Amino acid sequence: MQRRRRSIDSYAQSTMEMEHAAAGSASKPDRLSDLPDCLLHFILSLSSMGARRLVQTSTLSRRWRHLWRAAPCLDVSSQEFQAAGGDDLEKWVRFNNFTESLVQQHRTLGLDVLRMRVIEPPKDRDGRSSKPDGNSWVHHYLARYSPAALDIHNRSPGAHVQLRCMSDGGTVLRRLTTLRLTGVMLCDGFERLLGAAGCPLLEHLELRDCLIGFEEVVASPTLKTLVVDSSNMSMKQCSLRLPRIVAPGLASFHLVLLRWHVDLWNFEMPSLGEATVRMDRGCYYNEFDLLCSLHNVTRLEISSFPPLDQVMEDYDDRDLPEFRNLTTLILDECDFTDDTPTLLEYFLQHAPNLEKLTLKNCELPPSSENMAERAMSMEMSDKHLNLKFVEIKHPENDDDVCQVIEHLMCVSKNLQRTDIVVSECRDKPWYYAALAAQGCYK
Repeated sequence: MQRRRRSIDSYAQSTMEMEHAAAGSASKPDRLSDLPDCLLHFILSLSSMGARRLVQTSTLSRRWRHLWRAAPCLDVSSQEFQAAGGDDLEKWVRFNNFTESLVQQHRTLGLDVLRMRVIEPPKDRDGRSSKPDGNSWVHHYLARYSPAALDIHNRSPGAHVQLRCMSDGGTVLRRLTTLRLTGVMLCDGFERLLGAAGCPLLEHLELRDCLIGFEEVVASPTLKTLVVDSSNMSMKQCSLRLPRIVAPGLASFHLVLLRWHVDLWNFEMPSLGEATVRMDRGCYYNEFDLLCSLHNVTRLEISSFPPLDQVMEDYDDRDLPEFRNLTTLILDECDFTDDTPTLLEYFLQHAPNLEKLTLKNCELPPSSENMAERAMSMEMSDKHLNLKFVEIKHPENDDDVCQVIEHLMCVSKNLQRTDIVVSECRDKPWYYAALAAQGCYK
């Protein structure tokens, strides 16, 4: 223990004689140090300083000497040791010594926030890789601190920190309300940690660039926000069964799938209020089920979604649901050239309460005649009379914007009373076409 204390003290003394400078200005009133500990801890939390800098505040004055030991937030990162001398292995050894000393001397057990920035351990002098779980300190910190908010970010490309289920840890993460994971390998059994048994208070979950090693159901009655960004199944998965997220109270959902072959999970989100979906991949599987799971949203943003006829290809015996609650729809970089009906046409027909529509850089059929023909099948529909505002963003092609306006004029009887805004286009011919559609310009 004495050795570890000296190790922490050496990090504190490495600052530029801060205590000497503080003594030289003793004649000036130190109003900050007069604040109670709770406010000083709050200030330290707002600063988002790394754990090493946090320890160095102990040299400011005697008042600050032990404040860091009870700080409610920790940001532990190997980046703080990159500026020091030595090769990567020496920096890694110093960082590991620091993490070991810190966890022994920091006294707060129930942290408000725990951030951990990890990297792949460097190879030893003989060029051999470190042991498989070279970031074992991560699990040590989780078991020690039981944070309310946890952020683990793997900064090494292609290397994923393994995060195991810690069911043997009892109440390790039972205080957790916010979980953000980037570049982490979620091993088999992790679904039990995410569920109500492991995290009964979890409300916010973000999985970015993670490898998923579990196949079971994640059931979280408390989850309110879910972000799944570029996360994929582990290549070791031999089963075709995909993870299923059951979140009856989920209000906000953000999904990004950009890789060529990425499995799409199954979602049950009956209370969903808003969703953002961005997809740009060459293979399509269960996008149909994804659209069905979004039918209760009031605000929906879809980017690079595949053509609707391909989505429906294997679901001839099923129909997409009505989007009765949808009031705001944003379609970005969607392809409307081949499928009939298009995704735009579907929402105009099956979202009766749609009020605001935004179209950004969407690809349209090659001629206005085709647009007019396709619009005839929708012309008699009275399901989209609530449309009040249309925004069009298409900076490259004037003809495309004119086609959009013509198409909307055909399919929406209410367009004469709809505000049309074409962004940054006052010098374009189709700006005046938009005004003419509303009877403001001839």
